[in-house]
Amino acid sequence: MDFTKQQLIGLTGGAVLLLGIFLPIVSMPIVGSVSIFSSGRIDGYVLLGLAIIGLILSFTNNLKPLRLVGGVSLLIVVIDFIYLLYKLKSIKGDVSEKLQGNPFGGMAEAMMSTVQIQYGWVFLFIGGALLIYAAFAVDSTNQSERVYESPDIAIDIPKSTKTKLVATDMFAHNAGVKAKSEEKVDDVEFKACPFCAEQIRVSAIKCKHCGSMLESN
Repeated sequence: MDFTKQQLIGLTGGAVLLLGIFLPIVSMPIVGSVSIFSSGRIDGYVLLGLAIIGLILSFTNNLKPLRLVGGVSLLIVVIDFIYLLYKLKSIKGDVSEKLQGNPFGGMAEAMMSTVQIQYGWVFLFIGGALLIYAAFAVDSTNQSERVYESPDIAIDIPKSTKTKLVATDMFAHNAGVKAKSEEKVDDVEFKACPFCAEQIRVSAIKCKHCGSMLESN
């Protein structure tokens, strides 16, 4: 089965998004690495469903709905990322405030400083963006126009080929007109002017060369 450029982009986006759901998005002391799926939030299950839908749509070459699937996926990822940054900043502020003057405050702050954003976000952002791009990408191999020869028969002709055919038809038409005009010229009978001996048409009443008037036959 041959896949178009758009399908390949959509399949890649769905696979990358699906992989990013299970990759770590943040690492914390004691807890360790946490993915968006293992965080327990419903967002992980929604993204999982959207990734699977994106893969199915891309496989079946039904690409227009990918705009919605990719857009919702990317929106959820952006909201979750902003929420995580806000939450981490809030937790660090609360720890510093509550443990101020506490002998273990320095240890708690040191532990909070080890919290890091992980690479799973990169996969989530790229996956959602690829799904959106797949819906708008133009496959150059499929840029063709449908030419109807009859109500029951349709032929797909690439645009480049159609342009060549139009140019060929125009050339043939012009050549045909020129040939016909030459044939008409060849059919005209000529005679010699009795005054200057130049060739003129039989039906001429005045010589175009010497200007002499001729007797009509």
